[in-house]
Amino acid sequence: MTGSHNYVRGSITLYIINLHRSRKKIKLAGTLRDKIVHQYLLQPYGKDGLHSKSVQLNGQPLAMVDDGTLPELKPRPLRAGRTLVIPPLTMSFYVVKNVNALACRYR
Repeated sequence: MTGSHNYVRGSITLYIINLHRSRKKIKLAGTLRDKIVHQYLLQPYGKDGLHSKSVQLNGQPLAMVDDGTLPELKPRPLRAGRTLVIPPLTMSFYVVKNVNALACRYR
């Protein structure tokens, strides 16, 4: 991901796709419950819904900066303990920071 959101080794990323027509909720448990989470919600942008040619990230339209440069992907920080809410027909990434997960610490 571009920008200044460098994640330390040991952070984990949850990849969730909600194919339902209703929102879904996920509550993190255990040690994950106490961590700050960065949310990246990708949804269609515009009146064409899933047939749209544009996409939005966390409610903001995404557009290329130029032919070869992606825009900055800005997360929405969620406070520790917050329930993850995934809107209908949405692809999402959640980065759980500083988990220190063993499998994510080494290449």
